[in-house]
Amino acid sequence: MRDRIKKFKGELELYSRMTDIASVSRRYFVIGFFDGVLTILGMIIGAHMAGEASSRLILSAGVATALALGISSSWGAFEAERIEQKIMKDRKERALLINSKECSIDRAHRFAAYVSSIIHGVAPIVAAFIPLLPYVFLPIEEAFTVAVSLGFASLFVVGSIMGRVAKFNIVLSGLRMLLAGIFTALLVTILSPSHFI
Repeated sequence: MRDRIKKFKGELELYSRMTDIASVSRRYFVIGFFDGVLTILGMIIGAHMAGEASSRLILSAGVATALALGISSSWGAFEAERIEQKIMKDRKERALLINSKECSIDRAHRFAAYVSSIIHGVAPIVAAFIPLLPYVFLPIEEAFTVAVSLGFASLFVVGSIMGRVAKFNIVLSGLRMLLAGIFTALLVTILSPSHFI
């Protein structure tokens, strides 16, 4: 059993080096996380502005939205990555003058397509639940304030982590993500149809 685990771990490390899956996965995680937080914050803000907000409505619509966003993100990422990984695999085959169907090159690129699409699908679902959580425990008006604060804080944290990975200024990287979130929330507030209906 230990040998099989060691072999599997070695294959994963090889696949990662062959396809640069870590870099692709990081990108998809950040994109998915950003989409998840901002989509749910937009829904929450819109519900409160329309005067139709209730914890039940926000949780029900929020979970449905998170799942739809996750499935959509995962499916779209898989289709895109399947093509990109095939292009990279074909280039390697031409360079090495081989048919990779029976070797680790083909398996590595298929693995990369699956992993990146799963990450892109899971990230927005995880992110969406952060601003939804207060509606489980708190009264509606308190939940709104906490939800928006948690959403913005999570954007700052993810931006800071990505800044650290890239060796950028951590605070500035976090602030860039935070400002993008604030800008989106302001835009949703300004353009909300509740002003006109």
